[in-house]
Amino acid sequence: MLNRRHLLGAGVTTGLALAAPATLRAQTTFTFRLHSFSSPTALDHTLHLDPWAAKVAQESGGRIKIDVFPAMQLGGQPRDLVQQLEDGVVDMIWTVPGFTPGRFMGTEGLELPFLNTGLSATESPAAMEFIAKHLADTEYRGIKIIAVHATDRALVHTSRKPIRTMEDFRGLKLRVAGRFIGEAVTALGGTPVGIPLGGVYEATARNQVDGFLINWAITHPFRLYEVAKFHSEPPGVGLFQGMILTLMNGRSYNRLPPDLKAVIDANSGPALAANRGAIWDTQTKPAVDATLAAGNEIIAIGDAEKARWRTAVQPAYDAWIAEMTRRGRNGRAMFEDLQAITAKHGRA
Repeated sequence: MLNRRHLLGAGVTTGLALAAPATLRAQTTFTFRLHSFSSPTALDHTLHLDPWAAKVAQESGGRIKIDVFPAMQLGGQPRDLVQQLEDGVVDMIWTVPGFTPGRFMGTEGLELPFLNTGLSATESPAAMEFIAKHLADTEYRGIKIIAVHATDRALVHTSRKPIRTMEDFRGLKLRVAGRFIGEAVTALGGTPVGIPLGGVYEATARNQVDGFLINWAITHPFRLYEVAKFHSEPPGVGLFQGMILTLMNGRSYNRLPPDLKAVIDANSGPALAANRGAIWDTQTKPAVDATLAAGNEIIAIGDAEKARWRTAVQPAYDAWIAEMTRRGRNGRAMFEDLQAITAKHGRA
């Protein structure tokens, strides 16, 4: 883990006058704070944020220092991360769209069911392409996008009642992480419930919810296979894929001289997103193996039943299209392009 004693925001090392010679200014060190809700032992840090921060430091010759603060160590709740970024309290964040309701509504369109490729390595560059084309000037104005990458495939996990057909959703309370996947659950006959990730295990164990929609990889470190015994998905693709955002305050980025901006740029973008996606994909099989070892049942939803679900969730698509239109965009055209982009990147 990187040194956490650097508690300055994005700033210049003290003692350097504004009128310093160019050679001295060239050696200025910039220290940034990266804030995350995730555990320091989770793959989000061990395989993504910590190695990324170390790589940036190395490639900048030590002139960029990124202090990584997991588990909301700098205070606040996960829902506060975006505000902390925009206020300049921190310089970078790692978050998900659903934590800040209403803020990344366009990005949440990428989490709509049955529009995903099934692999994070291919869904992640699709997400980056869609965001660059449709959302960079709105949702991400003033923000430097380090990467938006997808989780591995997500599915529905239930504790007592297996889901084999659409009718099995009726009467079930299911935890969801965002508005539009919640719209889909409603359309399928269930009741969506918002619960922070850390509370999913207990809520399911206490029968406060009947299950949850979440990706495979996260079930392993949170041991969610202990409280959910049935796992239903169209094989290989799941129902959807969640989005994960690594973002930098635009003002912090713009303080850097061109050569250091180039270091950040070289460690940002679609290639980074695809790489991080490939890492997430390596975590699917261990999670599936742990689930099977616990004696749980994985239920394959066949093509005919999947088609029924796909038809049923049309109201979720309509809700997202309407929201984009309300925000002054061409929601219908964006939805059609979303389908085209994900198909180009591998959606069947």
